[in-house]
Amino acid sequence: DFSSVSGRVGDTHLHFRTDHTDNPITPREGYKAEATFHWYDAYPGAGGALPAMDARLSGFKPVNAKGSVFVSAEGGTTFGFHDTGFPIFFLGAPLRLSAYGTNELYGEQYYLFRVGYLHELLTLPPFVGKKVYFVSSYEFAKMYNFSPETKFPTDVEAGVVAETAFGPLFVGGSVGDSGHKKWFFQLGRVF
Repeated sequence: DFSSVSGRVGDTHLHFRTDHTDNPITPREGYKAEATFHWYDAYPGAGGALPAMDARLSGFKPVNAKGSVFVSAEGGTTFGFHDTGFPIFFLGAPLRLSAYGTNELYGEQYYLFRVGYLHELLTLPPFVGKKVYFVSSYEFAKMYNFSPETKFPTDVEAGVVAETAFGPLFVGGSVGDSGHKKWFFQLGRVF
């Protein structure tokens, strides 16, 4: 629970994105990267203006005709500014430390690594969607200046991704350290 905050958010940002994957929904080969630098001239509860940056790099490599491995690394920082008021970065949600509750970890600096396997299971009829994949991954992260139940949050997740006419649907479960576990589903971007 957070205390009540008020005030405006003034954000000027610069965003870079490149995508060299073979599929925007369920990539099997290639890499993509994105980074965003923010300059907050106003942020609720902050002691003044502050910078923030987050970045993500993902790579995909086929290992056989139907399977690929993937690696993802992301992180964020406020460059040593600690008087941010309301937290800037959050972890805990499907595909971002999945076994943890939504936004359970928060702070001013973090990293998150994910390594996994994607395997094509079947092809759907054209009016329903495209393909169905099995996905499994291992995630580990660190949120700095935060006192969680464990010093090294980690989890293992597995599920099924279906490329449906309504968008990608991911249904899965995750088991993590210190008793964290969760079933989840997500409609929208998976990778």
